[in-house]
Amino acid sequence: MAVEGQLPEKQNGCLANSYALGVCAFVAFTGFFHGYDNGVVNDVFTMPSFRSMMGWPEEDNATVALWEGFTVNGFNLGAAISAVLAGHLLVDRHGRWPALLVGSLLFAAGGALQAAAMNTAMLILGRVVAGVGVGITSSAGPAFIAEVAPEKIRGMLVGIYQNNVCLAIVAAALLNYFVHDLEVGWRLSLGLQVAMGCLVCGGLYFVCETPRFLESKGRSAEALQILTRLRSGDEAVASQELKEVQAELIEEQQTGEATWAEVFTTPYFRNAVVIGCLTQFFQIMTGINAMVSFSGTLFQALGVAGIVPSLIPFVSFTLGNAVGSFLLVDRAGRRVLLLWGMAAMCVSMMVGGITALAAHDPESGSIDAVAGYVIIATIVFYMFAFGISWGFGAWLYISEIMPLRVRGKAVGLCTAMNWGPANVLSAFLTPQMIASPMGPGGTLLFFGCVCLMVIPFAATCIPETKGKTLEEVVPLFRFSGWSGFRKFVKGNWQGGLGYVEAQYAEYADTVPTSK
Repeated sequence: MAVEGQLPEKQNGCLANSYALGVCAFVAFTGFFHGYDNGVVNDVFTMPSFRSMMGWPEEDNATVALWEGFTVNGFNLGAAISAVLAGHLLVDRHGRWPALLVGSLLFAAGGALQAAAMNTAMLILGRVVAGVGVGITSSAGPAFIAEVAPEKIRGMLVGIYQNNVCLAIVAAALLNYFVHDLEVGWRLSLGLQVAMGCLVCGGLYFVCETPRFLESKGRSAEALQILTRLRSGDEAVASQELKEVQAELIEEQQTGEATWAEVFTTPYFRNAVVIGCLTQFFQIMTGINAMVSFSGTLFQALGVAGIVPSLIPFVSFTLGNAVGSFLLVDRAGRRVLLLWGMAAMCVSMMVGGITALAAHDPESGSIDAVAGYVIIATIVFYMFAFGISWGFGAWLYISEIMPLRVRGKAVGLCTAMNWGPANVLSAFLTPQMIASPMGPGGTLLFFGCVCLMVIPFAATCIPETKGKTLEEVVPLFRFSGWSGFRKFVKGNWQGGLGYVEAQYAEYADTVPTSK
């Protein structure tokens, strides 16, 4: 029996509704766009037919490294632009469904341009177009799932999106392996994006708009009809949930959306935005996209060949992401995973870099086979540590710490920081470092040093958000001035207490206890 103001229990069960689960699983497939386009260029860069078509020499040099950086960054640039603009201009204004359709069409169009590329400029154009599409779907997809999924399994279904990103990277590596020596192999790998985009466009015919968006546009009857279908035809459940949506929308309308000026001038808005942007920046600059987009180049420089050593790191990444998002994050907490995950990433990169430098033969330019497999082991460990912590954790964390009034703008800024400066810098630096005297060993050591510098940030600037409502999270960042920042750092150093709880702990220490 449902209590007044409460949803009946059956709404929250894992078997709540096969239609809701199917719709969410289908929309989560757009995570393949993100992972596949990011990972497919990894081995395409090493295909003989591709290098011949682009006029690149067999061995990488500074010029080729620069073109590789531009090619990878074409995707990042497109995604960064659309990440900022899509949330406000498309997703919030016109709906999640149209955003998914437009993003999928652009992804397919970008894939077609890449597959048909006759030169590097055309390839980069295709990467930009596909990036714009992925920027849109990476905003609309998780938002759609979060608004449609039953509450009890919402986190798991959103996690499927991120796991699809990982699975797509593995799929790209497998396909590249089998078509590596074909004359049209690289065109097949890049052209698969067209099929993926068209598949989603066709499947969207069976997908509804989210009830929350419909309600926000005053289409209450339509919202109730769709929500009833999503909740096993139980109109009582749907009506109660719609009332909660209406109450939340009224609250949003009363508070209003903050201006851009308020985002940067109001201290507690600015604090959350700065920490969110740094979290997204560090997620990329600690080396993950170097491993995803340039692992083929890196392994080639290490003298490692074969499908197994190429695949294992990505399988490890996928496994770590699944363990972290499904099993650990709500038990161990966000801060614990981000802090210790970064420490593990640091150790693995340091060990791999030192091993590569020590085992490198300056005369032959090769690395001992045993040392090569030790380095692969450290990369596998790094990928698992990243997957279990920062892979999904950075995205989850920024969605939890942003105040309601600035959430749209703030999450857009943080996403743009990830796609833009972090990805662009990483994509330009990585091939240049591998091709330089630093080599693969110096490259790994560089990212190990970056990880080392991020550990103090994770220890002092990331309050724990596990088990807290939004109303409880926001005050943790509500400080101003150096004295407030010192209390914020002190509270986090004491276990992720943040600002308000740090003040409370400080006060509690001064209160005498009864004996």
